[in-house]
Amino acid sequence: MLRLLLCFMLAAMPATAQSPPNGPLRIEITEGVIEPVPIAVPDFLADDPALEDRAAEIAAGVRADLDSSGRFRPIPQEAFISTVTSLDSPVEFADWQAINAQGLVVGKVLSEGGRITVQCRLYDVFAETPLGDGLQFASADTAWRRMAHKGADAGYSRITGEGGYFDSRVVFVAESGPKDARD
Repeated sequence: MLRLLLCFMLAAMPATAQSPPNGPLRIEITEGVIEPVPIAVPDFLADDPALEDRAAEIAAGVRADLDSSGRFRPIPQEAFISTVTSLDSPVEFADWQAINAQGLVVGKVLSEGGRITVQCRLYDVFAETPLGDGLQFASADTAWRRMAHKGADAGYSRITGEGGYFDSRVVFVAESGPKDARD
């Protein structure tokens, strides 16, 4: 009778409990997932109404560069609760935290005798502190795209600790002719 009860109990046990595992547990990781950092880049301010479009283009360039890196996700401007009215006014961090922005890039475009100057500041929204002292670039108005790349480089470097690459340049060299007399 005891044997019958013991056989019944063994039959009722799950199969995994009856047999040892067939080998060590193996976990294979095939890809990593990095969530992009949500960052707010409102249109830059302009000291001259004639520069408002240029200021918006520079901010759009910074947003596009950071987005193209895959490390950042620019927050759409329609989601912004507060606006930036001056680089010197205090930042309303609670408004940026409410939309989950972890970083905030603000800037201003100034005109100075045919040249433009771009001032940029970067903030850690949740720590409620500026990241660095800010940057300033001056150049001809025609080089506005390069200044946007430099601003994106600075923000990327400050947040990731890696060197930026948006202001890099590519050189292409083509040669033709025989080996000893190339054009």
